[in-house]
Amino acid sequence: MRRWPLSLVIGLIVVMASFAQAEPPEKRIALVIGIDAYQFSPALKNPVSDASAIAKRFRELGFDVDEKHDVTNRELATALRDFGDRASDADVAVFYYAGHGIQVDRKNYLIPADAELKRARDLVYEAMPLDLPLGEVSQARQLGIVILDACRNNPFAKRIAATSS
Repeated sequence: MRRWPLSLVIGLIVVMASFAQAEPPEKRIALVIGIDAYQFSPALKNPVSDASAIAKRFRELGFDVDEKHDVTNRELATALRDFGDRASDADVAVFYYAGHGIQVDRKNYLIPADAELKRARDLVYEAMPLDLPLGEVSQARQLGIVILDACRNNPFAKRIAATSS
C-alpha cells in the first residue's frame, strides 16, 4: 500500500477547507402548509400528516422550514408574506401546500380552513390566488419551487359554479 506524504495530505486538506470557506452554504427555506380541518366543508384525512412528513424531510435536507397547519385566510396571508420577505434573501425557496384547491375562470386558488365560499365572488375575499405564492418563491436568488398537493374532490365547486357568471 502506497503512503501519501504528510505534506501532500495537509496540502489537500488546506485546499478543500479554502474551497469550503470561499463559498458560503446555500440558504434554503420552505413554507409548508397542510389543511385538514375545514370549517365549512368536510375534513380531509391526509394534508396535515403529509405536510408534517414533507417538512421533516426538508429539515433533513438543510431547509429552514416554517410549518403551518389548518390556517385561516389571514394566517395564510401572513405566513406567505413572511415567507416572501425571507425568500428574497434565500438561494432556494419552496412553497408546499396540501389541502383544497379550486380553479374558477382559469384562475387557481388555495382554500384556507375558514373559507365559506357561498358564491364565486367570495373567492376574492376568502381564498388565496395561486399567483401570490408563485410570486413569492420567484424572489429566491437561484430557485423557487411550488408544490401543490390539492384535493380534487372540492366541496365548493358546485356552489361556486352555480353562482358564477
